[in-house]
Amino acid sequence: MEKEIIVKFDKDAYEEYKKLQNAIQEGKKSKKKPTYEQLLSSINNAIKNIKIDYKYGDLIPRKYLTKKTIERYGTDKILRVELIGFWRLLYTLIGDEARIIAFILEYLDHDKYNKVFGYKKR
Repeated sequence: MEKEIIVKFDKDAYEEYKKLQNAIQEGKKSKKKPTYEQLLSSINNAIKNIKIDYKYGDLIPRKYLTKKTIERYGTDKILRVELIGFWRLLYTLIGDEARIIAFILEYLDHDKYNKVFGYKKR
């Protein structure tokens, strides 16, 4: 029996997602690349791919997860999907016998991603 895959958003991540959709509907333009349309399309493609294969993202290595990061997201199992323009979508998996929930934690630009996971600029 194949498990059902459901994608849900964290409350804050969903608010940001709705803001992005509203910005597009209102005709607002991004000040830098990617455009809002490109970012939304990239997020939607990632969600589609996660629904097909819940292991679509790359597991972030434990060595990059600080206590603060684990507290922030409430898990130490965080997967990353690369989006357009060096943005990242972060999600975790919650599952049982019958279904798997891919829980979208956040999408963020590269600078914020580096800060959260402690990557240093070279």
